[in-house]
Amino acid sequence: MSGRTWQEWVALVVAFVFGGLIVTFAVVVLGSFVHLPVPAMGVLAVLALATLAYPVFRTAAPAAPVAQAPARERTVMSEAPLVGIVMGSQSDMAVMEECSRTLESMGIPYEVLVASAHRQPAKVHEWAAGLAGRGVKVVIAAAGKAAHLGGVVAAYTPLPVIAVPMKTSDLGGLDSLLSMVQMPSGVPVACVAINGARNAAILAAQILGTSMPEYRTAVERLKSDMAGS
Repeated sequence: MSGRTWQEWVALVVAFVFGGLIVTFAVVVLGSFVHLPVPAMGVLAVLALATLAYPVFRTAAPAAPVAQAPARERTVMSEAPLVGIVMGSQSDMAVMEECSRTLESMGIPYEVLVASAHRQPAKVHEWAAGLAGRGVKVVIAAAGKAAHLGGVVAAYTPLPVIAVPMKTSDLGGLDSLLSMVQMPSGVPVACVAINGARNAAILAAQILGTSMPEYRTAVERLKSDMAGS
């Protein structure tokens, strides 16, 4: 039924009936005025009704909006994430997928947020301030250019923050790197190499491994595999 409810169809039929009566009356009056024969008036009335009916019944009702999470909302990869990944732009996702894959390979639950420290400071603040209370242990922040995201997150959470500077077309990522490593005293942010998403995940696992033996074992297994390759 083209996505319409039965109530909408009833309303359309009623409107069409009343509209049809008005159109028929107008055709009869016009036909009488110009002395059209009755068959001609009948044909004219049918054509007018068909013209009226087609757009009314052919046009589908507006589709109900599909509930979709905004592109920059939090994506939970686990009910109890231990690592929070945040990136300043959706375009950073291509690089940060390596971080996600590495965490998954070591069995570390995580969550992802896309939010800019400059365009969405309130959202970053709310997310970062609530991390420790939700059981997250380590934060990985990726950003490019004036990459203040890691530092902003570090200002709002007592958790260790690992920054991933994104490679840029302007300065090759040097701008991102310097923005992340030049933190003021008292607000440290660890920083890996430009586009070093995998190392960020491994460092997060090493931090978790200081209190969680299973993740220390995962890191040891990773190092063993690299040594044997």
